[in-house]
Amino acid sequence: MKNNRPKTTRSLKGVRILSMSLNLPGPAALQRLRQMGASCLKIEPPAPTGSASPATGDPMSAYSPSVYAELHQGIRVKVSNLKTEAGQKALQRELAKADVLLTS
Repeated sequence: MKNNRPKTTRSLKGVRILSMSLNLPGPAALQRLRQMGASCLKIEPPAPTGSASPATGDPMSAYSPSVYAELHQGIRVKVSNLKTEAGQKALQRELAKADVLLTS
């Protein structure tokens, strides 16, 4: 029996992707890019103050934790408040190292 599943190529090996996307479309795209060999980093906002959800501001981590976990396997996630000067500086440092910026 033949395996009709397409082979995953590592054609993006060495490419650095920085993502600021939330919810489903952006993280799904980022996961696919990781599967193709890209080095992926996602910057997320902090969780809302007083939130009982995990320490991330991506709404998907609260409403669908299992999907969030699956889409973020192998992806480095940093939490940064981009409304602060420190958060902006951290973003600029990561942008300087990235080849691609993914937003949604």
